[in-house]
Amino acid sequence: MLTLKDEIHEYRPPYGPAAIVGAFILALYAITLAPSTTFWDASEYIATAHILGIPHPPGNPLFVVLARTWSLLLAPLGLPVAVRINLLAAVTSAAASGFLFLIAHRVLHSFFEARRFALGGAAAAALIGATALTVWGQSTVNEKVYTVSVLVIAAVSWLAVRWGDQKNVAGGDRYLLLAIFLMALGSTNHLMSILPAPALGIFILMTAPSILFRKQFLLRVVPLVLLGLSFNFVLPVRAALDPVINEGAPTCESVVSAAR
Repeated sequence: MLTLKDEIHEYRPPYGPAAIVGAFILALYAITLAPSTTFWDASEYIATAHILGIPHPPGNPLFVVLARTWSLLLAPLGLPVAVRINLLAAVTSAAASGFLFLIAHRVLHSFFEARRFALGGAAAAALIGATALTVWGQSTVNEKVYTVSVLVIAAVSWLAVRWGDQKNVAGGDRYLLLAIFLMALGSTNHLMSILPAPALGIFILMTAPSILFRKQFLLRVVPLVLLGLSFNFVLPVRAALDPVINEGAPTCESVVSAAR
């Protein structure tokens, strides 16, 4: 008979079903995708992504660079720029739903022995979340940068769950390190990305607080956080090139003032 510890080690995340659910949700978003720009900030973000400009503060450098890269990759398809950027919202939101499927499955797996119940419940949870009015609206038109941050939040949450399962296994700390790095990097998209931080901190304190005092762990955390935050330097570098849309127009006397 497997103990709880053995069961955790034996647990195999259903990445295949998660990908299928994510693909189904992406298909729903693609069918209802906005054919062009819409109200509010959609036009601003689509335009700044297209020209690698700087939208209104905080400037969202990660989104701008990510969306510009995405747009270039889809350019051979001949799609309008607005549709390409709207597809980025759909893809990132659908990917977030895939991570939420994995989280729900891990929780349900603890209560149901039959695999079909955990899979069915996780699929239902992911679909309900993905088709909520606000989520659907943000996922079918790039009205803001929120879907990228939702993906970061979902990925961080899943990595925390995996760390909880694998914390006593060699290399298990990599899940927690990656979660922390993603939050730091995600903050350069929108500060919404650091929303999981308090919950993650409480989870660490309740699960394995000793990790916070491991020298090796801390030596890896600090450079990862600094590396993620360093993406903010895109703003002064790009602003100095004077793009057509430069709403932040940041000016810095030195590298130190830019870091502030």
